[in-house]
Order: sequence, then C-alpha cells, then structure tokens
Amino acid sequence: MLKVLLADDHHLMRDGIKMFLESDKGIKVIGEAKNGQEAIEMSNILEPDLLLMDISMPEKNGIEAATEILMNKYVPKIIMLSMYLDEKYINTCMENGVHGYIHKGAAKEELLEGVKKVMEGQNFYSKEVREVMVSNYIRNLKQKKKMLTQEKIVITKRELEVIKLIMKGYSSLQIADTLYISNRTVDTHRANLMQKLGVKNSIELINKVTELDLIE
Repeated sequence: MLKVLLADDHHLMRDGIKMFLESDKGIKVIGEAKNGQEAIEMSNILEPDLLLMDISMPEKNGIEAATEILMNKYVPKIIMLSMYLDEKYINTCMENGVHGYIHKGAAKEELLEGVKKVMEGQNFYSKEVREVMVSNYIRNLKQKKKMLTQEKIVITKRELEVIKLIMKGYSSLQIADTLYISNRTVDTHRANLMQKLGVKNSIELINKVTELDLIE
C-alpha cells in the first residue's frame, strides 16, 4: 500500500486529490497538511512514501518545506503540485532534489502516472511543465549561440566611435570631421564593420549592433 501525505492550503483541492488517489486500491492518503510547517511535522511523524505538496502555502511555502524535509533522516518522494509554470520555481525544485513537478491543470490520469513513475525511481514532470522546460532550453541555447557570436566579433575602439556616430545619423563627412580622420578612412571603417557583422547597409548595421548589444 502506497502511503501518501497531501499538503495544500485549499481544503477542496485536498479532498479532490484524495478522492481520486484512493480510487486506486493501492494508494492510501494517511494525512493532510494545510501549510508547509505542518507538512514538515507530519512527514516526520507519519513517514509517508510520497508527499504531494503545493508550492503556495502559508507559514512555509512548498519549496521551503521540501528543502527541509529532503535534509531529514527519513526522506519521502516529493511531487510538487502547483499552478505556477515559472522557470524559477521549476528549476529551484529540480536543484533541491524534488522528484516531480505537476501542474494543477494536468489531467487526473497524468497525476496518477506521475505518482507511479516517481515511486519507480524516475523523475516526472507534467506536460505543461515539460513544455516550459523545453522552451527555456531552446531559449538558453539561442542565448549561448548569441554569446558565442559576440565573442567572435572584435570591434576596435575607433570602430565603436564610428558606430556610435552612425547610430546618431551622422554622414561619413560629419564622422570624419568629428573624429579628425579622412572621409576615406571613415568609409574603410564602415566597410570593415559591415563585413564583420555580415550586413549590407547602414540600417542593417544599426539593427545588428542593437541586436548584439555592442554599444553600452
């Protein structure tokens, strides 16, 4: 028999989850906590196999409670149940050793699947949570690619001065007068910058400089 402790500050939510879980004859809800502190105390006393816990709770939130419980001698499996799909919450739970994260909008069958997989030793994340994780992974890859691109581009001090004046709308002649260099030298710098940044005109140059955040 799988012993489960529920922790959620909403009584109706606990009732609904309990009713669904106990429709499986192999699961028994042995306790209900309405805040993080109660979850810690009841986990120590009841020693459940699994703790299903909300993040947003009074006194101590679910993440704080989970962190403390995971440091104890007796450690149950922990699945967070939450309405939050924030990357910060998901990553914090993963880093702290929580075994699963299920969005409260998930189907009941997915909750039961998560319970069984976690008890088999796997980590489990509901569909909505996985989508956030994949989206964040792709975004981080793009950011790394952008950083690598920036690292390859070496802009000289003079080229930066030219860029700043181009972005102010200065003509080549005005840039030459401002920097006390020849018009031909300005055109050379402009051509070098376009080649380095892979652009064809001043508008594309300005857009690329802005995209790569080359000007502080």
